[in-house]
Amino acid sequence: MAEARDALPLATARVVDAVAQVLEAAHEAEIRLQRAATPALAAALADAGGQFAALIYPQFVSETGLRRLPDLVRYLRAISRRLDTAAQDPVRDAARTAVVREVTEAYQRAIEGLRAARRSGAYVQSVRWMIEELRVSLFAQVLGTSGPVSDRRIHAALDRLTDAP
Repeated sequence: MAEARDALPLATARVVDAVAQVLEAAHEAEIRLQRAATPALAAALADAGGQFAALIYPQFVSETGLRRLPDLVRYLRAISRRLDTAAQDPVRDAARTAVVREVTEAYQRAIEGLRAARRSGAYVQSVRWMIEELRVSLFAQVLGTSGPVSDRRIHAALDRLTDAP
């Protein structure tokens, strides 16, 4: 117990620092979302706004967890980057959005078929994060991903979802 108590200040400082970085990136993404409100970017804006809402919501810190908070910063920066560049080639952005939409819909269908207790399992959540990594690879490659990712890899992970414990 004393060991845990002694580690608490450092752990708390790490969480506070990570959350501060997330909130800074979220603020920047919100500004970009507001500035991008043009008819030409309506589809990109709607998709990025949905992504933002799925990342930043009440209790996102505890549900995301300390390990994933740095990834959240990257995902939010990817939103900003995407909105900064989407106007350069709206057709390319729309094609990439279609890829993300297709894997997201496949993910939703897959988790609907699972028992409620399994929907929040680690493997199911890892596939959800793969979709966020795919967004980074498609819209903000310069930020890099945490590992190899593609729509094919996500579909393969979804196929294994029914086999995962």
